[in-house]
Amino acid sequence: MNYSLESLLYGMQFRKLLEKELEPLEKEYGLCKIDMQIMLYLGTAGEHNTSKDIMQLKMFTRGHISQSLSRLQKKGYIMMEQDMEDRRCTHNHLTVNAGGVIKKLQSTFNKIQDIILQGVTEDEQRVLATVAQKVNQNINNVISI
Repeated sequence: MNYSLESLLYGMQFRKLLEKELEPLEKEYGLCKIDMQIMLYLGTAGEHNTSKDIMQLKMFTRGHISQSLSRLQKKGYIMMEQDMEDRRCTHNHLTVNAGGVIKKLQSTFNKIQDIILQGVTEDEQRVLATVAQKVNQNINNVISI
């Protein structure tokens, strides 16, 4: 396998960049990386705001999501609302208290995106997105058996 592709797939450099850029927010708000990623997701999720929806990102386990949502609720950043049709399901909504954190998170993630896509044309970005979707589908086809 090509070293550059392997490096991209395993993502160690990307994780180091995330850690470097997110560390100030972690300290300022006492959040974990998963907390910040879930908050960002909920900021754009609309009606797809359950733990199951978050799990479909395939980035976190059910247990990690549950722990994160509990932490975020205790900090007053999210509100959990029980589904009226399925009592086992809760819908997670950001609160007004999360507004400032979300703005800083969005700004930080925009900065990270600018860093990693510097010098990459829009056409190359479209190709990269298409290839990434195919690679993810290939992996899902094998691990979903």
